[in-house]
Amino acid sequence: MQGKIINERYKIIEEIGKGGMAIVYSAHDTLLDRKVAIKMLRPEHYSDNDFKEKFRQEARAVARLSHPNVVSIYDIGIDDDYIFLVMEIIKGKNLKDLIKERGHLSLVEALEIGKQIASALDAAHKNNIIHCDIKPHNIILTDDMEVKVTDFGIARAVNSATMKVTDTIVGSAHYFSPEQAKGGDIKAYSDLYSLGIVLYEMTTGELPFHGESPISVALKHLQQEAVRPAQINKDIPVDVDNLIMKAMEKNPSDRFQSASQMREAITLALKNLKNSQNHINIINKKSDPGETKILKKTDIFFRKNNDKKYNESNDDSGIKKVDKNNVKKSLFKNKEGKNEKFFLKRTSVWILVIILFFSAAVFGGYFFFNSYTNVPVVEVPDIVGLSFEEAEKELGQVGLKFEENKEKVFSEEVPENHIISQFPAPGERVRQTRKINITISKGPELIKLPDLSGMELREALVELENLSLNKYEIEYVFRLSIKAGRVIEQIPAAGAEIKSDELITLFVSRGERDMSVSMPDLTGMDRTKAFQRLRELGLNVGKIKLENSTRFSDGQIISQSYNPGDMLPEGTPVDLVISRGLLNPENAEIYSSSIKVNVNNIKATEVKIVVKDNSGKDVVYNAVHQPGESIMRNITSVGPTEIKIYFDNRLIRTKKIGG
Repeated sequence: MQGKIINERYKIIEEIGKGGMAIVYSAHDTLLDRKVAIKMLRPEHYSDNDFKEKFRQEARAVARLSHPNVVSIYDIGIDDDYIFLVMEIIKGKNLKDLIKERGHLSLVEALEIGKQIASALDAAHKNNIIHCDIKPHNIILTDDMEVKVTDFGIARAVNSATMKVTDTIVGSAHYFSPEQAKGGDIKAYSDLYSLGIVLYEMTTGELPFHGESPISVALKHLQQEAVRPAQINKDIPVDVDNLIMKAMEKNPSDRFQSASQMREAITLALKNLKNSQNHINIINKKSDPGETKILKKTDIFFRKNNDKKYNESNDDSGIKKVDKNNVKKSLFKNKEGKNEKFFLKRTSVWILVIILFFSAAVFGGYFFFNSYTNVPVVEVPDIVGLSFEEAEKELGQVGLKFEENKEKVFSEEVPENHIISQFPAPGERVRQTRKINITISKGPELIKLPDLSGMELREALVELENLSLNKYEIEYVFRLSIKAGRVIEQIPAAGAEIKSDELITLFVSRGERDMSVSMPDLTGMDRTKAFQRLRELGLNVGKIKLENSTRFSDGQIISQSYNPGDMLPEGTPVDLVISRGLLNPENAEIYSSSIKVNVNNIKATEVKIVVKDNSGKDVVYNAVHQPGESIMRNITSVGPTEIKIYFDNRLIRTKKIGG
C-alpha cells in the first residue's frame, strides 16, 4: 500500500494500526497539503450492501460532527475496491495503554477524562449519533491529556450489521451495555453504561466482569452486580462510587438520562474531590522553622518571669557564689513555694479553658446538627426548557437556588438563555441548602462564512464540512475567465454569520462553453421519440435505412452510426437503421418485456444483457456504468425467451418468459 494514491488525492505513507474491522494508514493529502489518517475497512465487509449503506450514512453524519473531543472526519470515499474514511491524525496514546502502564489513574485524572468523554457523547447524541463501542481502546489522549474519541459511526454501522456475530463481540464484550448483550434497542444511554465501565476501570485498574468467553461476559452484564469500585480502591469517595454505579445500572431508566447530565455529575464530583484535597493539604502543611510566629501572652509571661528570677539571682557585678545546699533548698523552695502557687493557678486556668472549649464545641455541634436536620427536604422541579428567569422563579418557590458557576453552551434546539439540562434531575428530593447545577443555552452557534471564491469545488466543500456547514447547493455556469471546477461566487457572501443549517449556494465554473454534445442511446426507441431526442440535443437526423429485424418491432431503432457517449459537435447528422417489422416465420408468441438493472457494485461495471429466443441469441445491451446508476430496457422477443444479465461477464440474473 505504501505510495499508493487513493481517490486521486491521498498518498499512503505507512500502516500505523489495525483492528478487526479496519486498517489505519498515515497519508498525505495532496490537495490540502496536510498529513491525515486513513481508515480502510477490511474486504470481508464489502459484500454486505446493507452494511456499506449504513457505513456511508453514519460516516456522513459523523463528518458533520464538530467537537474538540471527537476525532474529525474529513472525507469518505470508495476507490479501487476500498471503502475508507479520512480523519485528522492524532499524536498520543490510547487510554487502554495508559491504564496498563499505571495500574489505575488518579481520581482527578479519571474524572477529567470521563468529563471530556461525556462532553463528546453529549455532542454526538444531540446529532442523533450513538457510538455503541465506547472503550479505552477508542479513546486517544494527546500529550496535553486532551481526549479524542474515535470510531464514531464505524462502530455504529458495524454493530448494526453484525451484532449477532461472535467475532464482532470479542473486542467490546467487557464494555457494552446489557441491552447490547441481549440484542435489544441501542440508545444514548447504552453509551453512558459503557462510559461507566471506563470510569470503573480508570479508578480501579480492573474490569467489573470477567469470563472465559465473550458470551459469558455478556451474561454477567445481564445478571450479575459489579463489586463497588470503593471496595477495590479505598481512596474512592462515596459520590464518585455512586456516580459510577449509577452509570452501570442494568435498567436504562435508572442510569443518567443524558450525557450532559452525566457530565454535570462528574463535574460536581470533581469539584468536591478537589475541595477535599485542598482541605487535606492545609491540614498536612508542615511548619516552616523560619516563619513568623505569634506568641501567646502566657509565653511572654513565663519568659518574663524566668528572666526576672535570673536577674534577682545576680549581684551588682553579675557574679554570685553558688552553694550546692542552697541550690537544693532553692529548688525545693521553688517547688513548695511560689512556683507551686503559680502552677496551681495556671492549671486552674487551663482546666477552665478546656471546659469552655468543649462546651462551645458541643453547643456549636448541636446547633449545627439541629439546623441541618431541620432544613426542609423538597422535590426538585423540572426547569429544563424554561428561560433563566422562569427557572429561577420556579426554584425559588421551593426554596432552591442555582450554583454560582453556570455552564453556557450553544444549542440548535434550545432558545438562548433557556435551560438545557439540570442536576439533580427533576423529581429528586434534596435539602433546600443544595444548589442546582444548570446548563444554559447560548442559542445556535453563528459561523462566519469563509471566502470560497477561486477554490476547487472539492476543497470548498471540505472547508464547509470542517465548519459543520453541510447544507449547500451547487449551480454550474459557463465562465470563460475561470477554470472549470472552481467556485465563482457564493451566497451568502464571505464574512456573513450564519447558522449551521442555513442554505449556502455555490456557483461553480463550467469553463468555456462546450458546443459538443453526448450521443444518447436510441436503440429500441420509437422512431418519433428518437428524432425528437436528436433535435433537442442539437443533432441532425442523417441517413435512414429500413430493414427487417429479429429483435425490434416496426418503427424501433435497430442501430445508430455513433456509440452512446460519443461527443459530437452540434449539428452532426446521425444515421439510423429502423425496423420495418419483426421477423416471425413460425407465428410464435411475441413478448415485450421491461428489464431494469441497478448497478450496486462499488466500482465501474460492464453491464451486458443477452436474449435467447426463436430468432437466436443476441447481445442486446453492452455498456459500462458507474455505481448507483440504473438501466431500463424494453425487449421484444419471439417465442419462449431467456434473458440473462451479466456484470463484468458474471451472471447476475436470469429471466424466462413463455414456454
